[in-house]
Amino acid sequence: MATVDPRLDSIVAHMPGVKATVREDLEARADRIRSVVEAHRQTGALASGLSVRTNRVDSTVSLEDQAVVAINYGHLAANGRWVEGIHALEAGL
Repeated sequence: MATVDPRLDSIVAHMPGVKATVREDLEARADRIRSVVEAHRQTGALASGLSVRTNRVDSTVSLEDQAVVAINYGHLAANGRWVEGIHALEAGL
């Protein structure tokens, strides 16, 4: 009877080729997010708050700005008009 090592997910996640592929995929996603953010740049604060972080087995793209939710998803302007969001995070999916 065949058995599967219960640590198989960890073993695979730590393989150099897998780590490199995860990093490459994240960089491609980050580039798509950067493109959207740069196309909608006003102050540069959102673009400067974009970071790519790679840990031992995973990677993340972060957007840090006080108004990131409103910028990404949209918001009501002071005059009550809806301002569509830039949907940068969705570009990285």
